[in-house]
Amino acid sequence: MEKQFVWLNDDLIPISQARVPVHDRGFLYGDGLFETLRADDAGVHFLTEHLERLAASAQAFRLPFPAQVPWQERLAQVLAANGLSRGPARIKILLTRGVAPGLGLPKDCRPTLVIYAEAYTPPSPAAYAAGWPVAVFPEGRSTFVGRHKSLNYLFYLAARQFALDQGAKEALILEADGLVSEGAATSLIYLHQGHYYLPASASALPGVTVTALGRGLAARGLALKARRTTVSQLQASDGLWLANSLMGLMPVAAVNGAPVQVSPATAFLQEVLADMN
Repeated sequence: MEKQFVWLNDDLIPISQARVPVHDRGFLYGDGLFETLRADDAGVHFLTEHLERLAASAQAFRLPFPAQVPWQERLAQVLAANGLSRGPARIKILLTRGVAPGLGLPKDCRPTLVIYAEAYTPPSPAAYAAGWPVAVFPEGRSTFVGRHKSLNYLFYLAARQFALDQGAKEALILEADGLVSEGAATSLIYLHQGHYYLPASASALPGVTVTALGRGLAARGLALKARRTTVSQLQASDGLWLANSLMGLMPVAAVNGAPVQVSPATAFLQEVLADMN
């Protein structure tokens, strides 16, 4: 078996040699953050935007951000070391508080930084054409932590498993008041009467992909507006899409078993997003 390599703090090492202390607060409490990025032959997609989001979340949680890291160089090295310089790949950046005694969010810490990469197989063209079914997770969520890509991820894993158990591919997350927030691992965009919207949600992660899409639409004289959204509005939309950094834009074909129109606007939105890379 070929060796896999990972950046652990300042060393590029075989993954079999990578060790994180059991007292690392990322392991003990989920006290950390992560970003998932896609790389192709042309490079890493939206690296600046991902790093800006990671740095903003680190500041919010008083977690020292390693701004001095030569990110482009390190990502290129980990891709090359794993034979992933060409073709689609998934990159993970994880930043934890490391070993740090004390309550709250102690600043006196030595953060742990992990960067690894693996091959990524995107959904097939047939899947993009047909769209995915989604299911609404019945447990509402309202937390400021949702606005950050936190290692506290168990809620979203449970939501995704609920969707899989229903024969769906993704779970829709609701706010505590029953309004739509986002997908378990995706942002949401929908089309209604010629206008593009995303759910307005106090607990939703600010998605890199939808932010880029919004800039691209604005350059074409179109707007991507946030508005309070119900499940029934999604079901009655003229098009509904899931968005994340790995798969781009995936049409939704059904919500809780009720068919949703797969819009021909998918090709247009994919073109807009591709122009922003």
